Amino acid sequence: MNSRFYFMPVVILSAISTRSQMLRGQSPAGTEGALPPIATGVASDSAAPGKTFFTRRDAVIAGSALVGSAVLSAFDVRIARWTQRPRIQGGTSRQDFVHNLTWVNERPLTAAAVATYAIGRLAHSSGMADVGLHMTEALVLTTAASELIRVPLGRSRPRVSQDDQYNFHFGGGLKHFDERAYPSIHAAVAFATASSLVTEMRERHAAATWYVAPLLYAGAMVPGLTRMYLNQHWASDVLAGAALGQLLGSKVVHYAHTHRRSKLDRALLGALLVPNGHGGTLVGLSFD
Repeated sequence: MNSRFYFMPVVILSAISTRSQMLRGQSPAGTEGALPPIATGVASDSAAPGKTFFTRRDAVIAGSALVGSAVLSAFDVRIARWTQRPRIQGGTSRQDFVHNLTWVNERPLTAAAVATYAIGRLAHSSGMADVGLHMTEALVLTTAASELIRVPLGRSRPRVSQDDQYNFHFGGGLKHFDERAYPSIHAAVAFATASSLVTEMRERHAAATWYVAPLLYAGAMVPGLTRMYLNQHWASDVLAGAALGQLLGSKVVHYAHTHRRSKLDRALLGALLVPNGHGGTLVGLSFD
């Protein structure tokens, strides 16, 4: 898989950051020799704490997604059989193409987010560093939450239980990869990436959301669909993963923009990375 595809989020994040700074009359690189101020919409250290991370509304959304995936599970076998039909599977070239798309998962997406943060620090771009950090936090949280659900739940993947979507081996995910179906981690991280970027766009350049959001969410659908094509996930796994990623991605960014900075944010967004002239970097901490 072309490595440039992995770092498309970096390009999008850079555009969001640059546009935000231009609107504030700043150059994309910030003021030379000093860290630029926090981007518009990002909570400062003195912002009011407000409500907790999860609210009653979030519980309703999560519950609705759980019910929705349970309802969809009644059609899982039928959908899985359809995806495995010869006319859907196609020839070797199609199968290889779809298999390559599955490389877009939690590892390259998280690497792209971390790279965005690092580039932002090196370029003294507070907006880019902020976006990269919070996308990284969203992806790490989404990955951890997905594993905490699917490992103990032990739902079998369709490739090993084609005729029984309710084949659970509780705790089986600890030993067997084939028993880690629900939720789809590919779908979860894809939607966490899309939702975090869309939320950032709403905060920084809301006028562009109407055409950027459909593109991001269309792209987020791809990993889940490819996993169904490869017989790795049931449709209900993909729906659950997408809902989880959507919720956590948007919550992490929204919380960061409306609440007092966390200690982690104060540490990482106050860390200045500068070249040392010998192929490495020096790290200076600034807690302001």
